[in-house]
Amino acid sequence: MQEFYINKDSLLPTLRIELIEDGRHDYNKMYEMLQNSSITFTMVNRDTGVTKIAKAPAYIKAREDGGCVEQYVICYDWKKRDINEEGNYIGKFNIEFGDIKNDEYTYPSGNLIVPIREDLLIVVK
Repeated sequence: MQEFYINKDSLLPTLRIELIEDGRHDYNKMYEMLQNSSITFTMVNRDTGVTKIAKAPAYIKAREDGGCVEQYVICYDWKKRDINEEGNYIGKFNIEFGDIKNDEYTYPSGNLIVPIREDLLIVVK
């Protein structure tokens, strides 16, 4: 389980999730897919099941320490109402891909939930 800690009523740090390069897909193609997508963030209270954030807009940006190869992270900027209650929350990014067609390849539309391999626990204290 990935863990992210933030103080109650704090707007920083920004929530950032790295995209994993698995070696099976061309990373540049993935970035092109992300450019043609809608990214949202949802956060649910782990204990009560109550949704605190529902499909709020999120975004991608270049990683500052990406080196020679451009790498990207998915980000969400907190609002005061998002973190005004202490608790444990499960967070998920939903990436809704649009159709991409060019001379080299075609990717169909679809959804991807991030993080993929494990839950994201957000602790507001």
